[in-house]
Order: sequence, then C-alpha cells, then structure tokens
Amino acid sequence: PKFTGRDIFGLQQAADPEIRPDGGAIAYVRVTNDIMTDRSRRSIWLADAKTGAQTPLVAQEGSSFSPRWSPDGQRLAYVAVVGGAPQLFVRWVAAGREAKVATLEQAPGDITWSPDGKTLAFTMMVPDEGAKLGAPPQPKPEGAQWAEPLRVEDRVNWRADGEGELKPGYSQIFTISADGGAPRQRTFGRFDAQGPLAFTGDGQGLLFATDRDKGWERDAGEADLYRLSLADGVLTQLTHRVGPDYAPVVSPNGKQIAYLGFDNARHRGYENQRVYLMDADGKNARALTTGLDRSVDTAVWSGDGKSLVIGYVDQGVTKVARLGLDGKLTP
Repeated sequence: PKFTGRDIFGLQQAADPEIRPDGGAIAYVRVTNDIMTDRSRRSIWLADAKTGAQTPLVAQEGSSFSPRWSPDGQRLAYVAVVGGAPQLFVRWVAAGREAKVATLEQAPGDITWSPDGKTLAFTMMVPDEGAKLGAPPQPKPEGAQWAEPLRVEDRVNWRADGEGELKPGYSQIFTISADGGAPRQRTFGRFDAQGPLAFTGDGQGLLFATDRDKGWERDAGEADLYRLSLADGVLTQLTHRVGPDYAPVVSPNGKQIAYLGFDNARHRGYENQRVYLMDADGKNARALTTGLDRSVDTAVWSGDGKSLVIGYVDQGVTKVARLGLDGKLTP
C-alpha cells in the first residue's frame, strides 16, 4: 500500500533519550500525532536497557518532555504543559509518585541537577518590553477605536524560520529547590545565557555559554564559557578566544572542564567542531581532537575521569569513540 497523508498520524518518534546513571534504563520522549487536533503530543517512556521493555512513565494530558535523571537515579525531572501552562515536575520513579516543583511563565530549557540532587537549574526566557517611541495620548476616550500602538523594532534577530516573529526577551538562568519553591533568577541583563548548563564539582557554581561583548547580536558565531557563583552572583569568564565555546562537562573529580567549540578564522564558511579541555579555573586550555577531521557533536566523561566518550558523524554514519586526555582516539 502507498503511504498517504493520513498515515502521518500513525507514526511515532523517539527523542531526547536520557540514560539513568546506573545504565539500567533509558527515559525518552515518545512523540505521536493526534489526528483530532492535528498536533504532536509528547509523553515520557522508560526503556529497560537489557530487555528493551517499554513502560509509559508520564503520559498525562498535554505534553511532557525534557526528562532529566537525578545524580542518584532515583528521581526524574521533566516539563509538562498542562492547560497551556508549562510546569516543572519531579517524579520518584520507584514509588511512582510525582510532585509539581513550579508553574512557570515560559517553558524551561537545559534542565540540570546539582551534584547533591538538591537543586535544579534551567534557562528560561524573560520578556523584555522592547524599544519604545513615545506614548499615545492619555486618557483614551471611552469607546474610542484607535489604531494599534506604534511598534519599534531594534533587534537584529527578530524573526526565525518556523517560529515567525520572536517575542522580545532574553534567556536567563534560574535555580529552584528540587523539593519545590520559587524559582530564583541568577543572570540578568540584555544578554542570552546559553545551555547546556553544568554545575561545578562542588555544586557552588554554574557553567554556561554567553556572549556579553558589545554588539553581540551581530556576531552569531561567538560565545565564551562563564562560571556563575551561586553564592554572590559573580560572573567569571573562563574562555577568551574568537569562536564559540559551549557545552561544558565537568570531570568526576571537578578539576577539569571539557567543552566544544572551534577557532573562528572568519574567512571560511565551515570549521570542524573540536573537543577542548581546560582546568576548572579556565587555565591550560587545549584542543584534544586536532587529529580528527570530523566535527564532534557531543562529549561526556568516563566514570573514572581518565577519558571522554565522543560522538561524531563520518560519511553519514554516527560513530562513538573514546578520547584520551592526551588526544588519542580509540574507536
């Protein structure tokens, strides 16, 4: 039989897999298509790593996504949109119980657990009023029908493919107790804080990428890594080169940081994305994958902290390899 448009509603997709710390199970987002609303619907399922058995974990009304395991593998944080409002939940998997941590104004992203499992960090868009040019005369007569207020647009990037006009605002970092409470905004200003986020080894700081230089909106390929002190909000810039640095991952002993990026020569249309390594204070930064003629998509630490496991695409095939701290690659 031929594939028709109606068959789209029978398709399912697996996305955003998250491996439990002990490796025994994988939480992932199952995406289905609702024929009655003509919209996709997301639910969270659990797959047994040995048997492949599938179990629905969070399949409530609305959509659920962004599952993130706690460091001990006992809890799962996730986002659910219920009644149009994004909500942050924590589920105790073994007990089958869950608690709503917070109802948020915008959908959170880059959800990250602290090493002790007591705090959740995430990014969230904070609305901005945007530029103004005067104000309409006041008061407005009762029943008057005036034209729409004059709108001034001074953003460099104000539209996006698939999204249309972007709401004015900036992505900022928030933290909240994993037991619930009020989210606390940690970064401020007319700059975007970019994930993925990573807690420092001692849990007292957060690592993230941002470009805080003048005219940053006109330089889409630039970002540096910063450390945010959770005690006093002090920002410390860790990288200082031309090119994007992002996706920090902290070694198990907390002494080193691996991250992705490349040197931006600005006269070429493409650069291979490399894995870099530096000390926790930003010193002794060096590239580890200069001998690999491919872009690295992801990097995670091995359990013993003596190597990294990286993923990259080679001639259309996704490959995984072990990367030593000396730069040697083992397929």
